[in-house]
Amino acid sequence: MPIPLYSIKDLFVSKGGEDKLMIKQFDIHRGACYVFDGPMGSGKTTFMDVLYNRRKTPRGEVKFEERDIHKYSNREYQDQIAIVPQEFKPPWGTVRNYMTKTIGKFSHNRNPKKRMDEISRKMNLTSILNRKMKSLTPGELRWVILATMIGADSKVLFIDEIELHLGKKDQRTLLSILHRKINYDGVTLITSTQNKEILSRIASVTITLENGRITSVRSSGKKNERYRNNRGRKR
Repeated sequence: MPIPLYSIKDLFVSKGGEDKLMIKQFDIHRGACYVFDGPMGSGKTTFMDVLYNRRKTPRGEVKFEERDIHKYSNREYQDQIAIVPQEFKPPWGTVRNYMTKTIGKFSHNRNPKKRMDEISRKMNLTSILNRKMKSLTPGELRWVILATMIGADSKVLFIDEIELHLGKKDQRTLLSILHRKINYDGVTLITSTQNKEILSRIASVTITLENGRITSVRSSGKKNERYRNNRGRKR
């Protein structure tokens, strides 16, 4: 049986005295697309935040490639993951400089300018490469961040609220590019959405969250299976 990329056990997260996340056990494997679905406040962003920001938790175990996620140095871990958050404050400088510099931070990218040029063409960004990042509209900014993080060619790509600021045409373009990244380049995509139907083409596993708990897990081509999770928690 393949070794999971992420292994989560007995994970519990609370904030302000309120239970935010309670996951008994869940594994994430390589080269697949994991879609976290659920209404606002269901725990999607919190779950992803535990993985990409390595939030310290009062209880639970999270492993990345069989090693405690908190045992990695920031540089070592961040070199393997790319993140597209819901909110992003644009830096100073041009789109071209931001993309090249950010892609170049990943040690496996020996020619960041070439990667930037390639993904810019695929995502039709060449006309705005000389624009200032701070001049972009929310939709343009989102598209630039998506392109940059896809171009980074990381082992894991996180996209929080994948449909944010995107029209149907851009969604189709994005999903076509992501399909290739997953199936040909072996990237693991972990994303959240409030509209899981738009991801039906690329989703390997769809996980539904309600009130911080996984209530169902659906693998591609299979019926929903009720997820057995803890209904209470130990102190």
